[in-house]
Amino acid sequence: MFKKIIFHDNNILADKEWFMEVTSWCMERKLEMWFNQGLDVRLVDEEIATQLYKTRNFHHIIPFAFDDLIYEPAVRKGIALLREAGFTKNMLRAKVQFYVYVDSDEQYESGIYRCRELKKLGCSTYLMYNVENKQTQRIIDLKRWTKAKAIFWTFDIADYDPLMCMSSKKRTRVHIV
Repeated sequence: MFKKIIFHDNNILADKEWFMEVTSWCMERKLEMWFNQGLDVRLVDEEIATQLYKTRNFHHIIPFAFDDLIYEPAVRKGIALLREAGFTKNMLRAKVQFYVYVDSDEQYESGIYRCRELKKLGCSTYLMYNVENKQTQRIIDLKRWTKAKAIFWTFDIADYDPLMCMSSKKRTRVHIV
């Protein structure tokens, strides 16, 4: 008997009835669920937030996307609905992650803003970058900051030193935290 199920649906919330049905089916069978595509936070309502809270048996995280500043009101509303459904500060931090898309270095400041706001709201972030564009050092550093969760939650990007994320073999100076 399988214990985990991976959803490859890139917009499972678009059909709310199907989402409710399939997640209920998984819960009845005590299956761990993994949504490997970012969920559309704009489609989260009270019922979906409650269903996500009730599932709580996630193999990984619940991924959402925050691709552009125009979606900020929807992101804030979605996180508020998750809180109202029962997600605690620790659950949000551990189980809810937002993919923050940055197309190019010109969107660096927007990326930092979105990551900082999500951190204030208690959610983890992961920077997604357009692989067809050259990555500047500051984009690389922003990616590393969002990826290293202990550093992300301890330091702001302004205080981040890329050497914090390197192995001791690559480190050229010692940091005392």
